[in-house]
Amino acid sequence: MSVHKDDLSDCARDKWERFLVDSPLIPGTAAAGIQYGSFHRHYYLDGKLIAVGVMDILPNALSSVYVYYDPDLPHLSLGTYTALREIMYTRELHKSLPDLKWYYLGFYIHDCGKMKYKGNYAPSYLLCPERLTWMPIEVCRPLLDAHKYSRLDPSGDAVMDTGKPPSESDIGDIPILMKEGMTVIPYEMYKTEIGDDVQAELEEYQPLVGPELSRRLILVMP
Repeated sequence: MSVHKDDLSDCARDKWERFLVDSPLIPGTAAAGIQYGSFHRHYYLDGKLIAVGVMDILPNALSSVYVYYDPDLPHLSLGTYTALREIMYTRELHKSLPDLKWYYLGFYIHDCGKMKYKGNYAPSYLLCPERLTWMPIEVCRPLLDAHKYSRLDPSGDAVMDTGKPPSESDIGDIPILMKEGMTVIPYEMYKTEIGDDVQAELEEYQPLVGPELSRRLILVMP
Protein backbone atom coordinates (compact mmCIF):
# COMPACT_ATOMS: atom_id res chain seq x y z
CA MET A 1 0.00 0.00 0.00
CA SER A 2 2.83 2.40 0.81
CA VAL A 3 4.44 1.91 -2.63
CA HIS A 4 1.38 2.29 -4.89
CA LYS A 5 -0.74 4.32 -2.43
CA ASP A 6 -3.50 1.71 -2.56
CA ASP A 7 -6.50 1.90 -0.28
CA LEU A 8 -6.83 -0.87 2.31
CA SER A 9 -9.96 -2.10 0.55
CA ASP A 10 -7.89 -2.70 -2.59
CA CYS A 11 -5.65 -5.14 -0.73
CA ALA A 12 -8.21 -7.70 0.42
CA ARG A 13 -7.20 -11.35 0.33
CA ASP A 14 -9.65 -12.27 -2.43
CA LYS A 15 -8.27 -9.52 -4.68
CA TRP A 16 -4.71 -10.64 -3.96
CA GLU A 17 -5.60 -14.22 -4.84
CA ARG A 18 -7.34 -13.17 -8.04
CA PHE A 19 -4.37 -11.01 -9.07
CA LEU A 20 -1.37 -13.08 -7.98
CA VAL A 21 -2.51 -16.61 -7.11
CA ASP A 22 -5.14 -17.68 -9.62
CA SER A 23 -3.45 -18.65 -12.88
CA PRO A 24 -4.71 -19.86 -16.27
CA LEU A 25 -1.56 -21.95 -16.69
CA ILE A 26 -1.92 -25.71 -16.43
CA PRO A 27 1.02 -27.24 -14.49
CA GLY A 28 3.22 -29.68 -16.34
CA THR A 29 6.56 -31.41 -16.04
CA ALA A 30 9.45 -31.09 -18.50
CA ALA A 31 11.69 -33.97 -19.48
CA ALA A 32 14.29 -32.83 -16.95
CA GLY A 33 11.73 -33.01 -14.13
CA ILE A 34 11.35 -29.23 -13.99
CA GLN A 35 7.83 -28.02 -13.26
CA TYR A 36 6.04 -25.67 -15.65
CA GLY A 37 3.39 -23.34 -14.26
CA SER A 38 2.97 -20.37 -11.91
CA PHE A 39 5.06 -20.03 -8.75
CA HIS A 40 5.80 -17.69 -5.84
CA ARG A 41 9.49 -17.37 -4.99
CA HIS A 42 10.14 -16.23 -1.42
CA TYR A 43 13.12 -14.16 -0.26
CA TYR A 44 14.15 -14.15 3.41
CA LEU A 45 16.55 -12.06 5.45
CA ASP A 46 17.44 -13.35 8.93
CA GLY A 47 14.37 -15.59 8.86
CA LYS A 48 11.99 -12.76 7.87
CA LEU A 49 10.09 -12.76 4.59
CA ILE A 50 11.13 -9.57 2.77
CA ALA A 51 10.03 -10.14 -0.85
CA VAL A 52 7.94 -12.42 -3.05
CA GLY A 53 8.48 -12.85 -6.77
CA VAL A 54 5.54 -14.20 -8.79
CA MET A 55 6.69 -15.93 -11.96
CA ASP A 56 5.58 -18.28 -14.71
CA ILE A 57 7.91 -21.01 -15.93
CA LEU A 58 7.13 -21.69 -19.58
CA PRO A 59 8.69 -24.02 -22.18
CA ASN A 60 10.83 -21.24 -23.67
CA ALA A 61 10.93 -18.50 -21.03
CA LEU A 62 10.69 -17.46 -17.41
CA SER A 63 8.07 -14.74 -17.21
CA SER A 64 8.30 -12.31 -14.28
CA VAL A 65 4.68 -11.55 -13.37
CA TYR A 66 5.03 -9.34 -10.29
CA VAL A 67 7.17 -8.68 -7.23
CA TYR A 68 6.21 -7.21 -3.88
CA TYR A 69 8.58 -6.47 -1.04
CA ASP A 70 9.04 -4.89 2.38
CA PRO A 71 8.76 -1.10 1.84
CA ASP A 72 10.89 -0.51 4.93
CA LEU A 73 13.96 -1.82 3.08
CA PRO A 74 14.35 0.58 0.12
CA HIS A 75 18.14 0.59 0.46
CA LEU A 76 18.22 -3.07 -0.61
CA SER A 77 16.69 -2.32 -4.05
CA LEU A 78 14.70 -5.54 -3.78
CA GLY A 79 12.97 -5.06 -7.13
CA THR A 80 16.34 -5.07 -8.90
CA TYR A 81 17.69 -7.86 -6.73
CA THR A 82 14.75 -10.19 -7.39
CA ALA A 83 15.01 -9.54 -11.14
CA LEU A 84 18.70 -10.44 -11.12
CA ARG A 85 17.96 -13.61 -9.17
CA GLU A 86 15.28 -14.55 -11.70
CA ILE A 87 17.73 -13.95 -14.55
CA MET A 88 20.20 -16.21 -12.80
CA TYR A 89 17.49 -18.85 -12.34
CA THR A 90 16.61 -18.62 -16.03
CA ARG A 91 20.24 -19.37 -16.87
CA GLU A 92 20.17 -22.36 -14.54
CA LEU A 93 16.97 -23.69 -16.14
CA HIS A 94 18.50 -23.24 -19.59
CA LYS A 95 21.23 -25.76 -18.71
CA SER A 96 18.57 -28.48 -18.40
CA LEU A 97 16.07 -27.10 -20.92
CA PRO A 98 17.90 -25.55 -23.93
CA ASP A 99 14.67 -24.07 -25.34
CA LEU A 100 14.09 -22.14 -22.12
CA LYS A 101 16.41 -19.23 -22.77
CA TRP A 102 14.40 -16.01 -22.40
CA TYR A 103 13.56 -13.81 -19.42
CA TYR A 104 10.32 -11.90 -19.96
CA LEU A 105 9.60 -8.78 -17.91
CA GLY A 106 6.17 -8.12 -19.39
CA PHE A 107 4.85 -4.88 -20.82
CA TYR A 108 7.24 -1.98 -21.29
CA ILE A 109 5.74 1.53 -21.09
CA HIS A 110 8.26 4.06 -22.31
CA ASP A 111 6.78 7.12 -20.60
CA CYS A 112 6.05 5.42 -17.26
CA GLY A 113 8.85 5.41 -14.72
CA LYS A 114 7.45 2.35 -12.95
CA MET A 115 7.66 0.39 -16.21
CA LYS A 116 10.57 2.03 -18.01
CA TYR A 117 13.14 0.48 -15.65
CA LYS A 118 12.72 -2.81 -17.52
CA GLY A 119 14.93 -1.44 -20.27
CA ASN A 120 17.86 -1.17 -17.84
CA TYR A 121 18.68 -4.86 -18.22
CA ALA A 122 20.81 -5.71 -21.22
CA PRO A 123 20.45 -6.99 -23.79
CA SER A 124 16.73 -6.10 -23.97
CA TYR A 125 14.29 -6.40 -26.85
CA LEU A 126 10.80 -5.03 -27.53
CA LEU A 127 8.20 -6.74 -29.69
CA CYS A 128 7.14 -4.72 -32.72
CA PRO A 129 3.34 -4.42 -32.45
CA GLU A 130 2.89 -4.71 -36.22
CA ARG A 131 5.64 -7.06 -37.43
CA LEU A 132 5.78 -9.30 -34.32
CA THR A 133 9.58 -9.22 -34.46
CA TRP A 134 11.88 -8.51 -31.53
CA MET A 135 13.94 -5.35 -31.85
CA PRO A 136 16.87 -4.15 -29.69
CA ILE A 137 15.68 -1.54 -27.23
CA GLU A 138 18.42 0.83 -28.38
CA VAL A 139 16.66 0.97 -31.76
CA CYS A 140 13.24 1.44 -30.14
CA ARG A 141 14.00 4.25 -27.69
CA PRO A 142 14.33 7.13 -30.19
CA LEU A 143 11.17 5.97 -31.98
CA LEU A 144 9.21 5.93 -28.71
CA ASP A 145 10.69 9.29 -27.69
CA ALA A 146 9.11 10.75 -30.83
CA HIS A 147 5.77 8.90 -30.73
CA LYS A 148 4.01 6.99 -27.96
CA TYR A 149 2.94 4.40 -30.52
CA SER A 150 5.48 3.39 -33.10
CA ARG A 151 6.16 0.55 -35.47
CA LEU A 152 9.53 -0.69 -34.23
CA ASP A 153 10.51 -2.82 -37.22
CA PRO A 154 10.43 -0.84 -40.48
CA SER A 155 10.98 -3.87 -42.73
CA GLY A 156 8.29 -5.85 -44.54
CA ASP A 157 4.52 -5.64 -44.29
CA ALA A 158 2.50 -5.41 -41.09
CA VAL A 159 0.96 -8.68 -39.92
CA MET A 160 -1.27 -7.28 -37.18
CA ASP A 161 -3.67 -4.93 -38.97
CA THR A 162 -6.01 -6.17 -41.69
CA GLY A 163 -8.06 -2.97 -41.79
CA LYS A 164 -11.36 -4.83 -41.66
CA PRO A 165 -13.50 -6.58 -39.01
CA PRO A 166 -13.02 -10.35 -38.76
CA SER A 167 -15.36 -12.66 -40.64
CA GLU A 168 -16.58 -16.01 -39.34
CA SER A 169 -13.87 -17.74 -41.35
CA ASP A 170 -11.22 -15.49 -39.75
CA ILE A 171 -12.05 -16.78 -36.26
CA GLY A 172 -12.61 -20.38 -37.27
CA ASP A 173 -8.92 -21.27 -36.86
CA ILE A 174 -8.55 -19.81 -33.36
CA PRO A 175 -7.32 -22.70 -31.16
CA ILE A 176 -9.29 -23.41 -28.00
CA LEU A 177 -8.18 -25.63 -25.13
CA MET A 178 -10.93 -27.73 -23.58
CA LYS A 179 -9.92 -28.30 -19.95
CA GLU A 180 -12.06 -31.41 -19.84
CA GLY A 181 -9.98 -33.88 -21.78
CA MET A 182 -7.11 -31.39 -22.28
CA THR A 183 -7.80 -31.16 -26.01
CA VAL A 184 -7.00 -28.25 -28.33
CA ILE A 185 -9.52 -27.76 -31.14
CA PRO A 186 -10.19 -24.91 -33.60
CA TYR A 187 -13.18 -22.68 -32.92
CA GLU A 188 -14.91 -24.03 -36.03
CA MET A 189 -14.99 -27.48 -34.40
CA TYR A 190 -15.78 -26.01 -30.95
CA LYS A 191 -18.82 -24.26 -32.39
CA THR A 192 -20.10 -27.54 -33.87
CA GLU A 193 -19.56 -29.58 -30.71
CA ILE A 194 -20.23 -27.06 -27.93
CA GLY A 195 -22.11 -24.12 -29.48
CA ASP A 196 -21.38 -20.60 -30.67
CA ASP A 197 -21.93 -18.76 -27.39
CA VAL A 198 -18.42 -17.24 -27.52
CA GLN A 199 -18.50 -15.99 -31.12
CA ALA A 200 -19.09 -12.37 -30.10
CA GLU A 201 -16.12 -12.51 -27.71
CA LEU A 202 -13.87 -14.00 -30.40
CA GLU A 203 -14.91 -11.35 -32.90
CA GLU A 204 -13.78 -8.74 -30.38
CA TYR A 205 -10.64 -10.68 -29.38
CA GLN A 206 -9.27 -11.34 -32.88
CA PRO A 207 -8.75 -7.68 -33.91
CA LEU A 208 -7.19 -6.89 -30.53
CA VAL A 209 -4.41 -9.47 -30.82
CA GLY A 210 -4.29 -9.55 -34.62
CA PRO A 211 -4.88 -12.37 -37.11
CA GLU A 212 -1.38 -13.84 -36.71
CA LEU A 213 -1.36 -14.06 -32.91
CA SER A 214 -4.96 -15.21 -32.73
CA ARG A 215 -3.91 -18.37 -34.56
CA ARG A 216 -0.88 -18.90 -32.30
CA LEU A 217 -2.39 -18.19 -28.86
CA ILE A 218 -4.52 -20.88 -27.24
CA LEU A 219 -7.70 -19.78 -25.46
CA VAL A 220 -8.72 -21.78 -22.39
CA MET A 221 -12.37 -22.72 -22.09
CA PRO A 222 -14.11 -24.54 -19.19
